[in-house]
Amino acid sequence: MVEVTKDLPRSADGLAMDWLEVPFGPCFPGLPGGLKLTLTLDGDGVTEGQATSLVAMNTSSEEVAVETFIERLAAAMPLAPVSYRLLACRAIEQAAGLEPDPAVERGRAAALERERIASHLGWLAQLGRQLSFVWLTRRAAALQLETQRADREQLVALRPALQSLIARLEHTPLLKARLKGIGALPHGSQDLRGPVARASGRTEDARQADAMYRELGFEMRAESAGDAWARLRQRHVEIMTSLDLVEVAGDPELPKLRAIDNPSGTGEATVETPRGRATLRLTQERGQVVSVELDSACSQHIGLVADLVEGQELGDALVAVGSLDLSPWEVTS
Repeated sequence: MVEVTKDLPRSADGLAMDWLEVPFGPCFPGLPGGLKLTLTLDGDGVTEGQATSLVAMNTSSEEVAVETFIERLAAAMPLAPVSYRLLACRAIEQAAGLEPDPAVERGRAAALERERIASHLGWLAQLGRQLSFVWLTRRAAALQLETQRADREQLVALRPALQSLIARLEHTPLLKARLKGIGALPHGSQDLRGPVARASGRTEDARQADAMYRELGFEMRAESAGDAWARLRQRHVEIMTSLDLVEVAGDPELPKLRAIDNPSGTGEATVETPRGRATLRLTQERGQVVSVELDSACSQHIGLVADLVEGQELGDALVAVGSLDLSPWEVTS
């Protein structure tokens, strides 16, 4: 054995073992479909890893009518279609020189916050699958379905159920023990966005610069530990904040393009999606979108995986990656 293993790299415990490259996904419990996670294992330890999207969006497309572009972008983002529909509408309207309409923006904000609640509940259901918390998967998935099509009154009626779920999760010692200290982001991680950034104590939220959100009384709250437990608690806070915003804003209205007359120009818009800030820049000529540039949170966060999993036990590495809530569709190529 000494002769066979003499040239192999040594793990932290001094044992020499064959390193295995193991793929997880694109279909794996607790990770979103379409995400491929490749880990190099030394026994049950991870020496290195990387994540890639198998469904990444290619923004270099042919010319397309503005209405068609909106529908295509929304359909391309199945985990956040309302966010990206709104992003496209705002960029096109900005290119056309339209000023925001407060009445329209109020309904759009309510729709965006409803999607944020549903998205975070979907992530909780995914966490339940990964940790074999069957009750969590069933309860979060059921609430997600109720939320997705709910009007203001129905959402407000869900408040006790949402509060009960959050209270149960935060008072489950086994869950806290499993997540606390796991997936802490390396010091100096750059361009964190959304709940991942706010769970690390960063005041990063595009809604702070939105006049409608200031009118609705939006206040950002953040955790600070930066680990998987903090990211769980951050999403809990955001579920209730979003519910408060919907209650003030009124009934959600699916974003629709306001009346424009085949304009030409360049537009830019930013939306705080459930996973963080996304910015869309586009150029349109006579009602046709001719060029697109999309900067999304997941395009940045997918690069965190390598540092996050290195040196971790396999189970901890999978929990850490899952806590980022990566959407492979929101990664641009």
